[in-house]
Amino acid sequence: MKILKKLCFALATLFFLFSFTAPEGEHVGRWKGKDKGDIGYLTLTSEGYATFEFNGQTMGGKSYNHQGVNAAMKYTVNYGTSPASIDFIIVDNKDNEEMGRLKGIINMKSRNEMQMALRFGGGAGRPTDFSVDAIVFNRVK
Repeated sequence: MKILKKLCFALATLFFLFSFTAPEGEHVGRWKGKDKGDIGYLTLTSEGYATFEFNGQTMGGKSYNHQGVNAAMKYTVNYGTSPASIDFIIVDNKDNEEMGRLKGIINMKSRNEMQMALRFGGGAGRPTDFSVDAIVFNRVK
């Protein structure tokens, strides 16, 4: 009987923990962020494409010019990690080969607020927390 009680307690605890995680797809939408006084936009589509807009310039989406190459910017989110991980992947549209990857983490603070930290400068690792260069995005639509 004690084993049954422990099993029920463990299942209830797991249910409680997972009921507060962000549902997959919650990140999809258009987001407005502010970084060091500059405002930019990030669009994440349900088809897995990402677009950054900053200072009137657009980078990403299904097709854009990336250093003279017709490329696309895709993204993947893994909610199975803590914090959730996000990768922005630049793909050559002609050869369907990966040209580069930007690794980061995200935290869905609410349905309309997302916190993100990215590893810039060619580092192979991924940020482990939001203490350095984190950006808070607010949902636009």
